[in-house]
Amino acid sequence: MKTICLIFLLAVSFRLPAQSLLLNGGFEEENICTEYQVNCAPEAWLANDDGFFNYFKDVNRSHTDLHCMAIEAGHSKKAYKRTFIRSRLLCGLHRGNQYRIEFFVKSPHPVLDSVGVYFTSYDILFDKTPLQKIKPSFYLADAGVVFKKDSSWQQVSFIYTANGSESFITVGNFSRNDVTGNTGIQLENNFFVFIDDISMTPLNVNEKLCNDWQLSKKTIYDQDERHEYLRRLLKEKSPGAKDAVKLTKDKLVRVDTLILPDILFETGKSGLKSDSYSLLDSICNRIKNSHVDSVVVEGHTDNTGSFEINEKLSVERAVSVKNYLQHKTGYSYIIPRGKSYSLPKAENDTPEGRQKNRRVEILCYISE
Repeated sequence: MKTICLIFLLAVSFRLPAQSLLLNGGFEEENICTEYQVNCAPEAWLANDDGFFNYFKDVNRSHTDLHCMAIEAGHSKKAYKRTFIRSRLLCGLHRGNQYRIEFFVKSPHPVLDSVGVYFTSYDILFDKTPLQKIKPSFYLADAGVVFKKDSSWQQVSFIYTANGSESFITVGNFSRNDVTGNTGIQLENNFFVFIDDISMTPLNVNEKLCNDWQLSKKTIYDQDERHEYLRRLLKEKSPGAKDAVKLTKDKLVRVDTLILPDILFETGKSGLKSDSYSLLDSICNRIKNSHVDSVVVEGHTDNTGSFEINEKLSVERAVSVKNYLQHKTGYSYIIPRGKSYSLPKAENDTPEGRQKNRRVEILCYISE
């Protein structure tokens, strides 16, 4: 009786793209504010000033589509007059993990190097500390961008290492020096910085959205206070209140790759041998006893014969394994794929190499 070996490997990559931890990064989804019942602000984003003041609907002004946001970096006649925009993260971050923050900025004024991003565990709307006294998590200048001297859009990309307490993100001008004087624009006293298409994604490809992200999204979108209602809410809170908001962490997903040798199949055929059942049953038990997000079954062949014939065989073998696993586990999200001989594990010029290439790989995406 032949001994059948089952090989477990830790896959190096998760094959699905990461999703942004920031909602409505393009500001296209409009919030219907409670007071006026009109679209006066973006969903998921709040500012420390009136929503009408910093939300723009202008295809010629925005980076993409119709909308963009603005912050006031300074004012011609009011000392340290600044605004910021903030949003709550969809899920919490993992301490020590890295995240890419990207967005586009532009300004007719030389102030972009003083604009920064600030992460907090609490809602900065309830913090009365002036922005010039806050040290942000990073300044845009830290990204190494050489800012243009015109008012065209520029992309900023930054890698941020989390401390694990982050719940809110804020964008504002954190310069210690005041921005004042003449704006150089007729009848305009505000030193505006425009922002669009902001995103935040984990660099760890095995980090995925938390299980309650849909509930978190609903909570964020349900906040409709703007204008006077928002000012009233802020006034009712004690000055300087910094109540931490704890978010469910992103889930980490590991990928186990289980390699089935071709001796489980008849030569050149896709039907499973009865010898394979006990091995597949052990895989089924593993799936049922783990927090599996999804399963991908990939069939592979050697290069004997045409690519098309081998592709058909590799698909059929993957489907055979998928059907067995599905029947035993009742798990519906199992994806079969046929790779023909496009991804060999060894050279095809020896019998031993060809046998290694004839295989079925089961990729189990497991939440930790």
